[in-house]
Amino acid sequence: MVTIAASLGAALAAAQLVPVRVSNPPSQGALAAPADVHEILNRSCYDCHSNETRWPWYARVAPLSWMVARDVETGRREINFSEWGGYLPRTRKRKLQWMHRSLGGESMPPWSYCLMHPQARLDANDRAKLRAWIDTQLKDGDSAAAR
Repeated sequence: MVTIAASLGAALAAAQLVPVRVSNPPSQGALAAPADVHEILNRSCYDCHSNETRWPWYARVAPLSWMVARDVETGRREINFSEWGGYLPRTRKRKLQWMHRSLGGESMPPWSYCLMHPQARLDANDRAKLRAWIDTQLKDGDSAAAR
């Protein structure tokens, strides 16, 4: 038993030698949204879906750091609110539709994130505000595309 614990401790110590890249690149055209929508997105989405990630202490401790860095990288690739201004209108529409589906399925924010960040949970009011904003953006985007 002592050998297993010592081996596990040595493996965890060695894992700290594998660095993880944690960065917040400059914004490339942030999302413009009403204050209440921006507050919800900032509280519940920006850590993974923007260049304004608040890196918690455990993002510097392997193997958790590897998972956090992977989640942020994946989230930014899927939708990055700090690069919203650089998206083409068709890309924005697709990302808004993805957001709408994620809200409907209650898959965002993930439960694993909410465990460590309970303030990120979206209640029914938050979801309704986001859906209404998304619907407005999609409608406005269709009107702009028709011109």
